[in-house]
Amino acid sequence: MKIPAPISARLNAQQLDFCNAFFSKSPESLISSLMLKTYKKNHILISSDDSCSYVYILLKGRLQAIEEHVTNEPYRFTELSAIEIVGDFELFTKTSSRIVTLMTLESSLCLAIPASTYLDWIRHDANALFIRTQMLILQLVSQTKFDRQNFFLDNRMRLLHFLYNECSQQNSADFPIRISYTRPEISNKLGCSIRTINRLVMALSDEKIIDINHGKIQVNLKQYQFIESQIHALSSLSL
Repeated sequence: MKIPAPISARLNAQQLDFCNAFFSKSPESLISSLMLKTYKKNHILISSDDSCSYVYILLKGRLQAIEEHVTNEPYRFTELSAIEIVGDFELFTKTSSRIVTLMTLESSLCLAIPASTYLDWIRHDANALFIRTQMLILQLVSQTKFDRQNFFLDNRMRLLHFLYNECSQQNSADFPIRISYTRPEISNKLGCSIRTINRLVMALSDEKIIDINHGKIQVNLKQYQFIESQIHALSSLSL
């Protein structure tokens, strides 16, 4: 099934290729229900405990997954980058409400599909279900690999990995990059105390590996390249 011109005209080649493959055997009723939407940074796309009304295909941008109920403070535990599908996990597991909150980390472009329409379709479309299964397995493998690596790292290398991943999302023209996360948020993500994060940030600043700008961590291109070399050096030792 061909993607409608008003939508396809706004997509780049990669986005259009994915949509054409994913929706290749979808009925007209599904295609007509597609809504292309742009969301600003820090927009709550999905709220924990809300009803499962829509499934979203993240075509551009990044999402932050937030667990609202584990600790006193919201726990930001993973990020999702385009191209990704969100909002259908609960449908597959027959959960009536959202498990986590998803918030945009930057301006993002999504295709929104009514959840009931999506589920009725993908149950009977082997092609779409196969593509979705591949995506879920790749996501699971990536998360498992990250968990294994993170388990054996000390707190300093965990922080360097975090900074490297944050900076890798940006273009070289964007340097210096200001890390938007607060130190309590970083401590939650890395699973260590705020005191430890503060100590590590000061040590990295003293070593000129990062800069501190109005209390926020900032990384210039030369610093990023040094952090990248540290990550690669550790990876080569573990082979």
